Amino acid sequence: MIHVYGANIEIDCNLAIAIGKFDGLHKGHVALIEELEKARSLKLDTAVLSFAPHPAAVLTGKNVPQILSSHEKISLLQGMDVDYYIEYPFTHQFAQISPESFIQDILYKQLRCRALVVGENFRFGAGGRGDAVLAKSLGAKLGLQVHTIPLVTDKSVQISAESIRGLVAAKDFDGVAQACGRNFFLMGKVTHGKKKGREMGFPTANIVPYEDKLLPPIGVYHTTTFVGNAGYPSITNVGADVTETHLLDFSGDLYSHMIRVDFLKWMRDGRHFESYDDLAVQLAKDAKARSMQ
Repeated sequence: MIHVYGANIEIDCNLAIAIGKFDGLHKGHVALIEELEKARSLKLDTAVLSFAPHPAAVLTGKNVPQILSSHEKISLLQGMDVDYYIEYPFTHQFAQISPESFIQDILYKQLRCRALVVGENFRFGAGGRGDAVLAKSLGAKLGLQVHTIPLVTDKSVQISAESIRGLVAAKDFDGVAQACGRNFFLMGKVTHGKKKGREMGFPTANIVPYEDKLLPPIGVYHTTTFVGNAGYPSITNVGADVTETHLLDFSGDLYSHMIRVDFLKWMRDGRHFESYDDLAVQLAKDAKARSMQ
Protein backbone atom coordinates (compact mmCIF):
# COMPACT_ATOMS: atom_id res chain seq x y z
CA MET A 1 0.00 0.00 0.00
CA ILE A 2 1.27 3.47 -0.92
CA HIS A 3 0.62 6.24 1.63
CA VAL A 4 0.49 9.76 0.19
CA TYR A 5 -0.20 13.07 1.93
CA GLY A 6 -0.57 16.58 0.60
CA ALA A 7 -2.62 18.91 -1.55
CA ASN A 8 -0.40 18.53 -4.63
CA ILE A 9 -0.72 14.77 -5.06
CA GLU A 10 -0.10 13.36 -8.51
CA ILE A 11 -1.59 9.94 -9.29
CA ASP A 12 -0.43 8.02 -12.37
CA CYS A 13 -3.35 5.57 -12.61
CA ASN A 14 -7.14 5.65 -12.49
CA LEU A 15 -8.63 4.94 -9.07
CA ALA A 16 -11.69 3.61 -7.31
CA ILE A 17 -11.90 5.66 -4.11
CA ALA A 18 -13.72 5.13 -0.82
CA ILE A 19 -14.03 8.45 0.95
CA GLY A 20 -14.63 9.33 4.60
CA LYS A 21 -12.96 10.31 7.86
CA PHE A 22 -12.29 6.63 8.67
CA ASP A 23 -11.82 7.47 12.34
CA GLY A 24 -11.83 4.07 13.99
CA LEU A 25 -12.09 1.99 10.82
CA HIS A 26 -15.30 0.53 12.24
CA LYS A 27 -17.60 -1.92 10.47
CA GLY A 28 -19.21 0.85 8.43
CA HIS A 29 -15.82 1.92 7.12
CA VAL A 30 -14.85 -1.67 6.38
CA ALA A 31 -18.04 -2.05 4.32
CA LEU A 32 -16.99 0.94 2.19
CA ILE A 33 -13.54 -0.55 1.60
CA GLU A 34 -14.94 -3.98 0.77
CA GLU A 35 -17.17 -2.33 -1.87
CA LEU A 36 -13.99 -1.14 -3.61
CA GLU A 37 -13.22 -4.71 -4.61
CA LYS A 38 -16.02 -4.55 -7.18
CA ALA A 39 -14.01 -1.90 -9.02
CA ARG A 40 -11.25 -4.38 -9.74
CA SER A 41 -13.30 -5.56 -12.73
CA LEU A 42 -13.00 -2.01 -14.13
CA LYS A 43 -9.20 -2.34 -13.99
CA LEU A 44 -8.95 0.39 -11.37
CA ASP A 45 -6.51 0.58 -8.48
CA THR A 46 -8.18 1.10 -5.10
CA ALA A 47 -7.71 3.97 -2.66
CA VAL A 48 -8.99 5.15 0.70
CA LEU A 49 -9.26 8.94 0.89
CA SER A 50 -9.32 10.61 4.29
CA PHE A 51 -8.48 14.02 5.69
CA ALA A 52 -5.95 15.33 8.20
CA PRO A 53 -6.26 17.02 10.58
CA HIS A 54 -9.74 15.85 11.54
CA PRO A 55 -12.24 18.28 9.91
CA ALA A 56 -14.06 18.89 13.21
CA ALA A 57 -10.80 19.94 14.86
CA VAL A 58 -10.16 22.53 12.14
CA LEU A 59 -13.72 23.87 12.04
CA THR A 60 -14.23 24.09 15.81
CA GLY A 61 -10.66 24.77 16.95
CA LYS A 62 -11.05 22.03 19.56
CA ASN A 63 -9.01 18.87 20.00
CA VAL A 64 -10.81 15.82 18.61
CA PRO A 65 -9.20 12.66 20.02
CA GLN A 66 -8.71 10.04 17.33
CA ILE A 67 -9.83 6.44 17.87
CA LEU A 68 -6.92 5.47 15.62
CA SER A 69 -3.74 7.46 15.22
CA SER A 70 -2.51 7.85 11.65
CA HIS A 71 0.11 5.16 12.30
CA GLU A 72 -2.51 2.76 13.66
CA LYS A 73 -4.86 3.42 10.75
CA ILE A 74 -2.11 2.74 8.23
CA SER A 75 -1.19 -0.49 10.02
CA LEU A 76 -4.78 -1.76 9.69
CA LEU A 77 -5.21 -0.62 6.08
CA GLN A 78 -2.09 -2.51 5.05
CA GLY A 79 -3.99 -5.70 5.78
CA MET A 80 -7.05 -4.71 3.72
CA ASP A 81 -5.71 -5.05 0.17
CA VAL A 82 -5.87 -1.31 -0.58
CA ASP A 83 -3.44 0.12 -3.14
CA TYR A 84 -3.37 3.73 -1.89
CA TYR A 85 -4.11 5.54 1.36
CA ILE A 86 -4.49 9.25 0.61
CA GLU A 87 -4.54 11.83 3.40
CA TYR A 88 -5.69 15.17 2.02
CA PRO A 89 -4.94 18.27 4.13
CA PHE A 90 -8.09 19.72 5.63
CA THR A 91 -7.79 23.51 6.02
CA HIS A 92 -10.21 26.40 6.35
CA GLN A 93 -9.55 27.19 2.70
CA PHE A 94 -10.32 23.61 1.67
CA ALA A 95 -13.54 23.73 3.71
CA GLN A 96 -14.81 26.52 1.43
CA ILE A 97 -14.47 24.55 -1.81
CA SER A 98 -17.73 24.07 -3.70
CA PRO A 99 -19.20 20.56 -4.02
CA GLU A 100 -18.83 20.81 -7.81
CA SER A 101 -15.14 21.72 -7.60
CA PHE A 102 -14.44 18.94 -5.12
CA ILE A 103 -15.88 16.30 -7.46
CA GLN A 104 -14.57 17.72 -10.73
CA ASP A 105 -11.20 19.24 -9.82
CA ILE A 106 -9.96 17.19 -6.88
CA LEU A 107 -11.54 13.76 -7.26
CA TYR A 108 -11.87 13.45 -11.04
CA LYS A 109 -8.97 15.52 -12.38
CA GLN A 110 -6.33 15.47 -9.65
CA LEU A 111 -6.88 12.05 -8.07
CA ARG A 112 -8.14 10.40 -11.27
CA CYS A 113 -11.14 8.94 -9.50
CA ARG A 114 -13.32 6.92 -11.89
CA ALA A 115 -15.41 5.06 -9.29
CA LEU A 116 -16.45 6.54 -5.93
CA VAL A 117 -17.80 4.63 -2.93
CA VAL A 118 -19.60 6.59 -0.19
CA GLY A 119 -22.08 6.04 2.60
CA GLU A 120 -25.69 7.05 2.03
CA ASN A 121 -25.23 10.00 4.43
CA PHE A 122 -22.18 11.34 2.56
CA ARG A 123 -21.84 15.14 2.67
CA PHE A 124 -19.14 17.22 1.01
CA GLY A 125 -18.22 20.73 -0.09
CA ALA A 126 -18.68 24.07 1.63
CA GLY A 127 -21.33 23.90 4.31
CA GLY A 128 -21.90 20.22 3.57
CA ARG A 129 -24.06 21.25 0.60
CA GLY A 130 -23.11 18.21 -1.47
CA ASP A 131 -24.73 14.83 -0.93
CA ALA A 132 -24.82 11.42 -2.61
CA VAL A 133 -27.52 12.53 -5.06
CA LEU A 134 -25.43 15.47 -6.25
CA ALA A 135 -22.31 13.28 -6.43
CA LYS A 136 -24.14 10.84 -8.71
CA SER A 137 -25.42 13.67 -10.90
CA LEU A 138 -21.97 15.23 -11.28
CA GLY A 139 -20.37 11.84 -11.76
CA ALA A 140 -22.74 10.93 -14.60
CA LYS A 141 -21.56 13.96 -16.56
CA LEU A 142 -17.88 13.09 -16.03
CA GLY A 143 -17.98 9.33 -16.44
CA LEU A 144 -17.39 8.77 -12.71
CA GLN A 145 -19.41 5.91 -11.22
CA VAL A 146 -20.77 6.66 -7.74
CA HIS A 147 -21.79 3.78 -5.47
CA THR A 148 -23.63 4.33 -2.19
CA ILE A 149 -23.95 1.78 0.57
CA PRO A 150 -26.42 1.79 3.46
CA LEU A 151 -25.32 2.73 6.95
CA VAL A 152 -24.14 -0.19 9.07
CA THR A 153 -26.02 -0.65 12.33
CA ASP A 154 -25.72 -2.75 15.46
CA LYS A 155 -29.05 -3.62 17.07
CA SER A 156 -30.67 -0.87 14.94
CA VAL A 157 -28.19 1.73 16.25
CA GLN A 158 -25.92 3.38 13.69
CA ILE A 159 -22.26 2.56 14.18
CA SER A 160 -20.28 5.80 14.26
CA ALA A 161 -16.99 7.19 15.50
CA GLU A 162 -18.89 9.32 18.02
CA SER A 163 -20.67 6.30 19.51
CA ILE A 164 -17.36 4.43 19.73
CA ARG A 165 -15.78 7.33 21.62
CA GLY A 166 -18.62 7.03 24.09
CA LEU A 167 -18.00 3.30 24.50
CA VAL A 168 -14.30 3.91 25.20
CA ALA A 169 -15.18 6.58 27.77
CA ALA A 170 -17.54 4.10 29.41
CA LYS A 171 -14.78 1.42 29.37
CA ASP A 172 -17.13 -0.81 27.35
CA PHE A 173 -14.50 -2.66 25.32
CA ASP A 174 -16.89 -5.44 24.35
CA GLY A 175 -19.06 -2.77 22.72
CA VAL A 176 -16.06 -1.32 20.87
CA ALA A 177 -15.11 -4.78 19.61
CA GLN A 178 -18.68 -5.31 18.39
CA ALA A 179 -18.67 -2.01 16.49
CA CYS A 180 -15.18 -2.35 15.03
CA GLY A 181 -14.77 -6.09 14.61
CA ARG A 182 -11.56 -5.96 16.69
CA ASN A 183 -10.38 -4.81 20.10
CA PHE A 184 -9.71 -1.19 20.96
CA PHE A 185 -5.93 -0.83 20.92
CA LEU A 186 -2.97 1.46 21.34
CA MET A 187 0.24 1.24 19.33
CA GLY A 188 3.47 2.96 20.29
CA LYS A 189 7.21 2.73 20.66
CA VAL A 190 8.51 1.64 24.06
CA THR A 191 10.45 4.40 25.81
CA HIS A 192 12.62 4.53 28.94
CA GLY A 193 10.81 5.29 32.17
CA LYS A 194 11.87 5.59 35.82
CA LYS A 195 12.27 1.78 36.09
CA LYS A 196 10.47 1.71 39.46
CA GLY A 197 8.34 -1.22 38.27
CA ARG A 198 11.45 -3.23 37.43
CA GLU A 199 12.86 -2.57 40.90
CA MET A 200 9.66 -4.01 42.40
CA GLY A 201 9.73 -7.07 40.16
CA PHE A 202 7.07 -5.77 37.77
CA PRO A 203 8.90 -4.32 34.74
CA THR A 204 6.70 -2.20 32.52
CA ALA A 205 6.90 -1.06 28.94
CA ASN A 206 6.22 2.69 28.79
CA ILE A 207 4.39 4.11 25.78
CA VAL A 208 3.91 7.81 25.11
CA PRO A 209 0.66 7.98 23.08
CA TYR A 210 0.31 10.19 20.03
CA GLU A 211 -0.94 13.63 21.03
CA ASP A 212 -4.40 13.25 19.49
CA LYS A 213 -4.90 9.57 20.41
CA LEU A 214 -8.11 8.70 22.24
CA LEU A 215 -7.37 6.85 25.48
CA PRO A 216 -9.62 5.17 28.05
CA PRO A 217 -10.11 6.93 31.39
CA ILE A 218 -7.17 6.89 33.78
CA GLY A 219 -7.04 3.46 35.44
CA VAL A 220 -5.76 -0.09 35.25
CA TYR A 221 -6.94 -2.58 32.62
CA HIS A 222 -6.73 -6.20 31.58
CA THR A 223 -4.98 -6.14 28.22
CA THR A 224 -3.12 -8.27 25.70
CA THR A 225 0.16 -6.83 24.49
CA PHE A 226 1.55 -7.85 21.13
CA VAL A 227 5.25 -7.94 20.42
CA GLY A 228 5.45 -8.71 16.74
CA ASN A 229 2.82 -11.41 16.18
CA ALA A 230 3.07 -12.83 19.70
CA GLY A 231 0.43 -11.78 22.24
CA TYR A 232 1.03 -11.76 25.99
CA PRO A 233 -1.48 -11.33 28.83
CA SER A 234 -0.76 -7.96 30.38
CA ILE A 235 -1.84 -5.31 32.87
CA THR A 236 -1.91 -1.77 31.56
CA ASN A 237 -1.99 1.45 33.55
CA VAL A 238 -3.32 4.49 31.70
CA GLY A 239 -1.88 7.58 33.37
CA ALA A 240 -2.17 11.28 32.74
CA ASP A 241 1.08 11.47 30.76
CA VAL A 242 2.20 7.94 30.00
CA THR A 243 0.71 4.51 29.51
CA GLU A 244 2.65 1.55 30.87
CA THR A 245 2.01 -2.15 30.44
CA HIS A 246 3.36 -5.13 32.37
CA LEU A 247 3.57 -8.30 30.28
CA LEU A 248 3.05 -11.60 32.07
CA ASP A 249 5.27 -14.53 31.03
CA PHE A 250 7.62 -12.34 28.99
CA SER A 251 11.33 -11.69 29.30
CA GLY A 252 13.42 -9.55 27.01
CA ASP A 253 14.30 -5.99 26.09
CA LEU A 254 11.43 -4.01 24.55
CA TYR A 255 13.05 -0.59 24.37
CA SER A 256 12.47 1.10 20.99
CA HIS A 257 10.20 -1.76 19.89
CA MET A 258 6.77 -0.95 18.46
CA ILE A 259 4.11 -2.79 20.46
CA ARG A 260 0.33 -3.00 20.35
CA VAL A 261 -1.84 -3.06 23.50
CA ASP A 262 -5.39 -4.43 23.14
CA PHE A 263 -7.79 -3.35 25.90
CA LEU A 264 -10.09 -6.08 27.20
CA LYS A 265 -11.53 -5.12 30.57
CA TRP A 266 -11.38 -2.46 33.28
CA MET A 267 -9.71 -3.65 36.49
CA ARG A 268 -9.65 -0.71 38.86
CA ASP A 269 -9.23 3.05 39.05
CA GLY A 270 -5.75 4.44 39.35
CA ARG A 271 -4.80 5.69 42.79
CA HIS A 272 -1.91 7.01 44.85
CA PHE A 273 -0.03 4.58 47.10
CA GLU A 274 1.68 5.65 50.31
CA SER A 275 4.74 3.48 49.64
CA TYR A 276 6.33 1.33 46.96
CA ASP A 277 5.67 -1.67 49.20
CA ASP A 278 1.93 -0.97 49.09
CA LEU A 279 2.12 -0.55 45.33
CA ALA A 280 4.04 -3.83 44.95
CA VAL A 281 1.34 -5.66 46.93
CA GLN A 282 -1.37 -4.25 44.65
CA LEU A 283 0.60 -5.08 41.51
CA ALA A 284 0.94 -8.68 42.70
CA LYS A 285 -2.86 -8.83 43.17
CA ASP A 286 -3.37 -7.34 39.70
CA ALA A 287 -1.03 -9.88 38.10
CA LYS A 288 -2.78 -12.76 39.85
CA ALA A 289 -6.20 -11.50 38.72
CA ARG A 290 -4.98 -11.13 35.12
CA SER A 291 -3.42 -14.59 35.04
CA MET A 292 -6.75 -16.11 36.02
CA GLN A 293 -8.59 -14.56 33.03
